[in-house]
Order: sequence, then C-alpha cells, then structure tokens
Amino acid sequence: MQINYRQYPHPVLSYFSDDVIDSDFQASLKSSKTQNTYIFEAACVTSCEGINQLIDDKKARFAFHLECPTTRFRKVFASFETNFTFQLATDYLEGKVQICSFILAAEDIQDYSVPEFHSDYEGHSFYIKKGDVLAIDAERTFFAEKEIDPLKRIPSIFSIQPNRSENALPLDMDSSGHKIIIKLSEDNFEHYKAVSLNQNLQPLLSSLIIMPALVSILEMVKNGDEQEFDLEECRWYQVINSRLKELEIDIGNKNTFSDSTLAVAQKLIGDPLNMSLLALVNFEDED
Repeated sequence: MQINYRQYPHPVLSYFSDDVIDSDFQASLKSSKTQNTYIFEAACVTSCEGINQLIDDKKARFAFHLECPTTRFRKVFASFETNFTFQLATDYLEGKVQICSFILAAEDIQDYSVPEFHSDYEGHSFYIKKGDVLAIDAERTFFAEKEIDPLKRIPSIFSIQPNRSENALPLDMDSSGHKIIIKLSEDNFEHYKAVSLNQNLQPLLSSLIIMPALVSILEMVKNGDEQEFDLEECRWYQVINSRLKELEIDIGNKNTFSDSTLAVAQKLIGDPLNMSLLALVNFEDED
C-alpha cells in the first residue's frame, strides 16, 4: 500500500505536508513470534490536541494496516488506546510485509476542524467519513520468515529447466522469481537428467551447475547491481541473506565479504568440490 505524498480532500497530519502545523504523529510496532503466532505491540502518540480530543471522544482511533504481497493478506488493526497489542497467525505472513500507520475516523464527522489546521484552512471545516485518514506516519516493512521452510536448503532455491528457445545458451539463469531458474540447452538438459539418476554424482552436478549460478548471484548482491525487480521480494534472496548472516556476512557491507564469492559459495552449499572429486575417484575405482 503506497501512501507517500498522496493528496487528500481534507487536511491530514503527515510528515510530508503542513496541513496540520506544530504537530506530529508517531507510531511504532514491535513484533515477537511464537510457533504459530505473530504478536504485535503497538505504541502511538500525537501532539495534535484537536485529534487527541477526537480519540478521547471515540470519534477517531489509531490503526495499522498490514499487507503481505506474497500471501495477498491485508488487514487493519485499530484501537482507541495509545498502546495496544494484536495477534496474527504466521500462515498469513511470508516474506516482505508492508506496514502503514494511521489515525482514522471512527465515525462520520460532519464539521471536522482542529485548532492546529494551517492558516490556509482558517474558517473551513470538512465532512469526514468513517475510515477516512486524519493522520499518517511513514511506511515501514518487516520480513516474516517461516520457521519450517524447505527453501532453507540452498540447493532447493534453484530450479533447473530446459531452455527451448532457438538460440539457447548452454547455461543461463533467471533470478527474477521466488526461485533461481537455471536454464540449460535442450541437449544439456537431457544429459543432466541422465546424470541426475545417479545419486553418487549429485555433488558433481552441484559443482557444474549450481556453483557457477550461486557465484553469479553472490556477485550481484555483493555489488548491489540494479535490477528491474525488488530483490527483497524474492524468497531465494531471503534464504541466501539468512545463510550469509549465519556466516557473519552482511549483504549491505562489502567489507564483511572477507573471502571471495567463490569461497563463500562453497561454504553455503557444503563444499561440493571435495564431494565431486571423491565421487569421480569412486567412479573410477568402480570401473
């Protein structure tokens, strides 16, 4: 829900306008998590006495709008209290969650006017409908991670598919979705399928196919290369970011990449080179 710099048909207390002067509105939302539930602790305050009086009279209330693009969940949680809590099942949230905080009209208000209005509105009042925005704070986000997520395993954030285009490259990659799609030419894909039937050669496939893709991805996120899509919306990005944090690597700080991206990729995927070489040695011994 994009709220920045929106035009309203009535004065709104906000950080991007002077409709209501010498006043501000601040809201914070802290989250904690149990196995199946998110618990949110809200704290709101406004220095606008006119709006505070409306809240005391139960004509306005504090509200938080939560929206999750991944699950398409959206809901408003509201209260007349400056401090309140609400809960939400973890199934409703996954990935990036957008949070907007407001003061909303709790009922229709015939002649809305507060002393803090800008002088341009002197002598004017406004008809406010129930649910209309009276004050707004800056939008924020947080990330909801599943406690049990099959994508926690680095190899499972990749999907290997055939590239059936006429001029297909031997190996190509698309990272714009929730998984990283590795595209193989049709011949290479057929060879891949045949080799993948041998469990002993799985590490070799990781070294040949997954490793170069992972190194390319790490170079991209390390250098902050601009993309046509929001990386943080991608589940693969969240998984890799989580694993990097376990290695004390901060994507936003290049200095924490003390090792090369090739070395980091080896750590993330579990040293497939060593296992690949052992697989080849064993394969040769069998022959």
